[in-house]
Amino acid sequence: MCKWLKTNSDAIQAGSAILGVAVAVIGFWLTIYQLSSANHSLQASNTYTIQHDAREIISEIISRGNVRPLIMGTLPAGKKEEAKTDLWQMLNFYLSVFRQLHAGGINQKIGAAFGKDFCDLLDKAPVATAWDELLKEKRITDDYEEMRRTWCGKK
Repeated sequence: MCKWLKTNSDAIQAGSAILGVAVAVIGFWLTIYQLSSANHSLQASNTYTIQHDAREIISEIISRGNVRPLIMGTLPAGKKEEAKTDLWQMLNFYLSVFRQLHAGGINQKIGAAFGKDFCDLLDKAPVATAWDELLKEKRITDDYEEMRRTWCGKK
């Protein structure tokens, strides 16, 4: 047996090296697959959480009754500050979604849907006016402006 090992040691070493490389390649592929699966699971979890939070925020803000009249342009003057605060909370939520998108925490399709919703909201003149007022009050920072440029293509 020892003589056979000694005689075939070069072939055994070559076979071992090839097997080692094959095991390393398979291990590397499995690691990539597991990381990809973990990323998809994280995105699914984040998407669920974002959708849940969106429903809560919308329900809370709508119950106060300020944003809808702001959007429609029928807001009584005495409610303007409350409406701007509610709008700011909505914008803050959109910003958190934007950040999740750019960190890879949600997929592009979900991010694009929220981006379209955000831009549609800002296309309404009373909301655009409130945006400008929030900007002047420094309640909207450069991060919000970057979100608007990225999602809506305008400043």
